[in-house]
Amino acid sequence: MKGHGGTGHRTERIASIIKRDVSVIVDSLSDPRIHGVTVVDAEMSRDLKYATVFVTIDNDDKKVLAALNGCSGYIRHELAETNSEMRGVPRINFVIDRSQAYFERIEQVIKGIHHDENNDGDN
Repeated sequence: MKGHGGTGHRTERIASIIKRDVSVIVDSLSDPRIHGVTVVDAEMSRDLKYATVFVTIDNDDKKVLAALNGCSGYIRHELAETNSEMRGVPRINFVIDRSQAYFERIEQVIKGIHHDENNDGDN
């Protein structure tokens, strides 16, 4: 239940901090296996112990995602260093965000429908 007892606002605030700071940390990683990563969003579990960080990766490379998840302990440590006000730093799981591709596909379908409607009037 979002918003129950202020929990929703707090989880959203923490998720926003996680998104911002993880993005900076990922950009600073010198690991050559991690490239072309953009942090898109973050979601927190209700108990704030787990964070799911949504990323886009150039060419949808699963190896980069595996390397990123392999570095999650280091990233968590860096989060702890940069956020001393955070009581506990959540465990981080990176997942590929597919929403942008989904929205692009819907847009293509809609354009196709409009194109077909315009061509039907020519007959």
